[in-house]
Amino acid sequence: MTLVIILLAIIAFILWKIYRQKEVEKDAIADEKSDAEYEQSRKERFKDYPHLFNKVDDTWIQVFAQQGNIDGKSYLLKAMFFLMVHESTRLDYSEGSMKYDSLWNATKELLEHLEKHHEGSVLEHEIALATYWQLAATRMGELIEARPNTGSLSSGAHTAEMEGEELEKAPFTDIEKIAELFPKKANHSEKEITFYNEDGSFPRESKGSAEIDKKIKALGI
Repeated sequence: MTLVIILLAIIAFILWKIYRQKEVEKDAIADEKSDAEYEQSRKERFKDYPHLFNKVDDTWIQVFAQQGNIDGKSYLLKAMFFLMVHESTRLDYSEGSMKYDSLWNATKELLEHLEKHHEGSVLEHEIALATYWQLAATRMGELIEARPNTGSLSSGAHTAEMEGEELEKAPFTDIEKIAELFPKKANHSEKEITFYNEDGSFPRESKGSAEIDKKIKALGI
C-alpha cells in the first residue's frame, strides 16, 4: 500500500510539473504576443519619425512633437532657445559660458545642414536638436548648482562661472552625433559636418545660419 501511495505521489508530481510547464509556455506565448502588439503599436505611433524611432527616447519624441505642431506651426526652435538661454543667463562670463553660447550657433548651422543635405523631415531634425538641448541644458543646470553662487543676478538665482573643459564632454559633444541619425542625400559632400576644430578642441566657431535666424525671428525671438 505504501508503495502504491509513493507511486501515485510521483505520478501526481510529474503531472503537476507537466501542467506547470504548459502554463509557463502559455504565459511565454502570451507575453510574446503582448510584446509584439506593443511594438506594433509603438511603430504606428511613431511612424512619422522613422529616423528617431528606437534612437531617441519615446518620451522626448512625444513631448517635442507636440511643440512641433501647435495650430499648424512649429515652436520647437523657440523651445530650444528657451532651454538654452535659461541656463546661459545663469553663467557668468567665462570660457565655459562662451562655449555654451557658441553651441547655439552650431545648432542653427546643423539644422540648415540637415535640411539641405540629409533625409528626414524638418520636424524630425528639430526634435533631435530639441532633445539634445533638453539634455545639455539639464546638465548645465546641474553643473551651475554644483559651483559657488556668484550672486550676479538681482533675482537671486544661482549663478556661476564655468570651466571650458566641462563643455568638452557629453552631453554637450553629442551634437556631433545628430547628423548620423539621418542618411545623407545625394548632394552631401564626402565629409560630414563637424563641430571639432582641427586640433581636436570643441566646439569650433560657427557663424550659425541666416535661414534659421529668419525662422526664429518669425517666432518672435
